[in-house]
Amino acid sequence: MHVQQVMFRSGPVRCAGDLYLPDELSKTLPGIVMGHSVVMVKEALRPHAEYLVHAGFAVLAIDYRTVGSSEGEPRCQWLPEQQVEDIRSGVSYLETRSEIDPERIGVWGHSTGGGVGIMAGVLDRRIKAVACQNPSLLDAWEALEKSRGRGPMGMLRNALKDDFGRRFATGTGAVMPALPAGDSKLDGYIEQSVQLFSTFKNQMTLESLDHVLVFAPVHFIHRLAPIPLLMVTGVEDELHAIDEVLNAYDKASEPKRLELLQVDEYGLSIEPGLGQSMGIAVDFFDQHLRKAPLFVPSPSPEKARERGLRPEYGERRSA
Repeated sequence: MHVQQVMFRSGPVRCAGDLYLPDELSKTLPGIVMGHSVVMVKEALRPHAEYLVHAGFAVLAIDYRTVGSSEGEPRCQWLPEQQVEDIRSGVSYLETRSEIDPERIGVWGHSTGGGVGIMAGVLDRRIKAVACQNPSLLDAWEALEKSRGRGPMGMLRNALKDDFGRRFATGTGAVMPALPAGDSKLDGYIEQSVQLFSTFKNQMTLESLDHVLVFAPVHFIHRLAPIPLLMVTGVEDELHAIDEVLNAYDKASEPKRLELLQVDEYGLSIEPGLGQSMGIAVDFFDQHLRKAPLFVPSPSPEKARERGLRPEYGERRSA
């Protein structure tokens, strides 16, 4: 396996990506765009990407705009609708690569990146399969109100109102931690991420929450079909609520697949849960990106006549 650092245009800026390819290429490969959660960076996706590459897929792990090595100001904005555009632009980039089969491209997303991947698939039929690991905030307002309570949500709305006034007056808004401190596991995760990934910053603009609160893929998930959907989550996950996942899965149309693994919120990013989750993803993408037959449109009436077929039935005329 080898990795190429690439840049591709998305809207008015350029996004950074790590393109993972097998060492030996004998034919064009199915491609997968990978997106992380919130403002995490692409380097954190390497362990996940390796499983897919060893199974014969090309993988493009991306930094969303304003995050990591990507361009965009202000830094560390979490704007889900723009992240959807970044994923779709990653698909466009893979289409330009000679190593990739442009008819066999899928999307994989972690945590909030799962909802981003779902919305990208709803809007873009070039995407042939969508896989989500620990999907969360599929209805952000409802999920945050449930976890925080209505009182704190009212305080948040007041803070957003004040920040809007600040941005109107000065052009600059406030920033806040992207991942809040106070939980020992989460604090350790943040500390480790800062040490491992030089481009990661645990902050986001307060303005981001104006956009996050109205992002609700659960209301569109039924429109993903007939694109296949995979959802993998842990049964003891306290960060990515399992009831939210089950509700979204129930609203999704076939074809769909749900896998509940005996892990907590971090168990799918470390072994053995990482291998279990990515093994399921490999099987899913193998079925829908590699083995699934490509759509073949019917011939036009003119072409049918040229081939001696009855255009109304597609049957060959008798002599």
